[in-house]
Amino acid sequence: MPVYASFLKPTPEGNKDMKHSRERFETGKKNVEKHGGKILSAYYIVSKGEYLILAEFHDDAERVKSIARTLEHGTVTYEVYQAIPVDDFFNIIEGA
Repeated sequence: MPVYASFLKPTPEGNKDMKHSRERFETGKKNVEKHGGKILSAYYIVSKGEYLILAEFHDDAERVKSIARTLEHGTVTYEVYQAIPVDDFFNIIEGA
């Protein structure tokens, strides 16, 4: 399954209620699972004040649906990148 690296930055609205970050994360996790995804790992990046979430989804469409549901809350902004294992990358470019 494709893996996505998502950087989530709290909005001013999200920063107003930081004490409930765990609850919002759990809600987001349920949203990911609702769309067939699975969170592989999650980190808080101290120097940037952002979250890094590594998750897998069956396809891009389900990832986009999950993002849309999260953005509706207005508490974070998103940057999402598809990540591939480095060996897969090497095989792709060596076959080009």
